[in-house]
Amino acid sequence: MQAAAVGAIVWLTLINPLNVARQNELVTVPLSELDGINATSFVVRAEGNVLPSQMEDTDFDGKIDSVAFLVDLQAKQSLKVSVESIKAETPPNKAHAEVSVLAVRAEAKGDGVKVADGKFVSKKELVRADGHRINDGWYRFEGPLIESDKIGYRLYWDNRGAIDAYGKISDESVGEYHRGNHHTMQSWGRDILHNGKALGVGGLAIGVDEKRFSPLGAPYSKITVGNDGPVAASYRIECKNIKYQDSECDLVWDISMSVGKRYMTHTVKVVKGSGVPILAGLTNHSDEGGVTGKYSWAKSGGLDWVATYGKQVYPDSNARIAAASKERMGMGLLWDHSQLDDFDVTDLEFNAAFKTGEVKYYSLVAYSGEKESPIVSDKQFYAYMNELSKTLANPVIVEVEK
Repeated sequence: MQAAAVGAIVWLTLINPLNVARQNELVTVPLSELDGINATSFVVRAEGNVLPSQMEDTDFDGKIDSVAFLVDLQAKQSLKVSVESIKAETPPNKAHAEVSVLAVRAEAKGDGVKVADGKFVSKKELVRADGHRINDGWYRFEGPLIESDKIGYRLYWDNRGAIDAYGKISDESVGEYHRGNHHTMQSWGRDILHNGKALGVGGLAIGVDEKRFSPLGAPYSKITVGNDGPVAASYRIECKNIKYQDSECDLVWDISMSVGKRYMTHTVKVVKGSGVPILAGLTNHSDEGGVTGKYSWAKSGGLDWVATYGKQVYPDSNARIAAASKERMGMGLLWDHSQLDDFDVTDLEFNAAFKTGEVKYYSLVAYSGEKESPIVSDKQFYAYMNELSKTLANPVIVEVEK
């Protein structure tokens, strides 16, 4: 790639292959395709309008390797977009990833940013300390947080390995405004999911049936925050020396989100060992009153998905608020059918067991309390899931003009 030059312009053609409009679509273009573009000072435009954008580190090596931006596309639209090396204003930060440790602990020393009134320190990289126990308070949110303007998720960084959901009622960041009891409504929202022993919203496990376990219980686990907004966020979890049957394995689990979206993208790769069964779980509340469920299997042009919708919001800890609540939420899990090895439903959760090696799947919650365009019925949610399965299976085509 040639040296960056002020005023250098690269033109892209974006093609929406579907007869469906897309909003806030995240497009990522490697710097290797953008000759002359300065990743630290650039602007992206379409039809004269500046698009929200950021530089990205997609492989978590601490180096910028891509440009990412948000774009709206009409059905079957072909759109010219320019990337130009000039100084641009940073858009509002509406995507966030964080892993934070108690400020009094040794791991908090060195680089980091104080958060939660100085009680915790947010780190770019953090290795889980030996002796960590459930609910010991060492880590803010009990593990990493990731959020968009629509919804937030926290991952339990221990042998539970479940993903919990933070319903948002405003644009306020959970990371910035979370204080005190998150089981009652705050200015940003609150914790809305009860997992019990389930894997929550797309939690990862190794093994099958009742013998499955979370890789986060491994002897070694490290989290690296790759991107922290303003339009996309991501973190990576490395788990080493995971004991499975008579062998050991290592895996890498990447989780990402972007502005305007409810779903997390999960990419899992076994980097040491073979034949290790991997599954993703979704908490099952379909046996509760007021909750419906639906599946969609191997339909042409879309991903497989399973989803539930209804009265499955964890009650507010304030009894008065809980009694008056009309909250609803949908939960979903999506994957490419070619990856699927088996699917199982238990009273606890839905389990999608994947072929070993490298896996990509998506998980989400849609909360009826969302500030803008909430999903308020099961019919609306299942239509959303069906459309999402198609857009994820048919990404925007990016052509770079040479």
